[in-house]
Amino acid sequence: MRNVFRRWCMASVGISLLVGVSLILAGPAESGQFYERHGVAIDGYDPVAYFEDHKAVKGLPTLSHVYQGSTFLFASPAHLAVFVQAPERFAPQFGGYCAYGVAEGVKAAIAGEIWEVVEGRLYLNHDPQVQAKWKAGRSALLRAAQAKWPEVESSADVYP
Repeated sequence: MRNVFRRWCMASVGISLLVGVSLILAGPAESGQFYERHGVAIDGYDPVAYFEDHKAVKGLPTLSHVYQGSTFLFASPAHLAVFVQAPERFAPQFGGYCAYGVAEGVKAAIAGEIWEVVEGRLYLNHDPQVQAKWKAGRSALLRAAQAKWPEVESSADVYP
């Protein structure tokens, strides 16, 4: 009886360790209002840099701010301060998901270096080919994305 109990205890400990390691490796849940990967919004790019520097710049983990549940990173204290004053001005449209994807009715992952500012709004895209399609039909696609966003926003599925 003692051996059976010992085996049961060892099996329980093993299962507990596996579950614990799995939870650690899975990382934190991404629960903010914006596209997140590895716990940060928009691939860790500084949203202010698109407007101020006119290029995609990675932010620093030491310069972060949580906006609508998502953590944004910044390349400089000045960019962080500007964002904190008016986050809605710099936050990407459509939750930071691919604007073309939203026009097609899906949430799609983005590449932070594939972007465009149009009429003071930041739009991100999945890859260069998708961005070319976005730019070619921007007006119609923007109207479609705006119409579809309320439904797309509630979807839990994200196209990789």
